[in-house]
Amino acid sequence: MSGHPDPGALLARSTALPGGVRVILRLARVRDLGPVQDLVAREGRGLDHWEIARLLHSSPRERVVLCATALLDGHETVVGFGAVGLDGAGTAALVVADSERAPGVGSLLYEALLGRAESLARARRTRDRAA
Repeated sequence: MSGHPDPGALLARSTALPGGVRVILRLARVRDLGPVQDLVAREGRGLDHWEIARLLHSSPRERVVLCATALLDGHETVVGFGAVGLDGAGTAALVVADSERAPGVGSLLYEALLGRAESLARARRTRDRAA
């Protein structure tokens, strides 16, 4: 993993997607379970309730888990969800994106996940060298 910018500046800020929809990237929370399940169902992905719950309950030391939300029809809607492990084993990122309602959100989320994972890995290496 290299070359992906750390999304720190993107988190909790509105970002315009190519189609004009504005999304906010943020750390996923346990209370996102229902909205993430709705997204997974809309997108026909094969994650069940327990798999989603396990990701949402992950330790931030083990995994980066992000949500992308957009204001659609007057309601905050989860339009993207993703996770990537921090085990250093090149774990692939999981991204579920509503490309119909928020075109481009999948790419934004993927880059943000990899960038955040890289940033955390660099910080750990620096901290380990200093110890």
